[in-house]
Amino acid sequence: MPADVRTWIRAQHAAWPHLRPQQQQLLTDLDITPEAAARRRTIRVYPTSPGLAHARAYAALNGHLACSKDTRHDGFALGDWLTQKRRAARQGRLSPTTTHALDTLDPWWCPPWPHTWQRTYHQAREQHDASQDHSPTIQRWTEQQRTHWNTLHPTQQHLLTTIGIHPG
Repeated sequence: MPADVRTWIRAQHAAWPHLRPQQQQLLTDLDITPEAAARRRTIRVYPTSPGLAHARAYAALNGHLACSKDTRHDGFALGDWLTQKRRAARQGRLSPTTTHALDTLDPWWCPPWPHTWQRTYHQAREQHDASQDHSPTIQRWTEQQRTHWNTLHPTQQHLLTTIGIHPG
């Protein structure tokens, strides 16, 4: 059906209450009624976002999805994409399929605590796993975690203990 005809039909549906009975009858004869409008649902097919494929590749390479907002992966704005997905998840608007896929890649991709904490934790974990001394920034961060241990989420406390950081 041509676009201009679809537009005209939608206009008739919208104008229905304001039409004369004879006009309504003519439209009904063509199966153009308010009920028909409710039955017709436009199903839109959206292209698959490349974001999930980039998230998989990034997680495979780094072991997490705690990248910064400006992170790009093979030219794709992965950090921005993940920021949008976190926002949608917190608002309950992220599809269960996408949520499950991201949870599978990194169970803490959308933590209940600040994302910057998660990103810094991964930096500390990488240094710990490589048996490197913590950088001055990570040393300061580690001391803050020890000092404020009781204010941390129990899972944050657990994550810290797995890399040798305990309450002060």
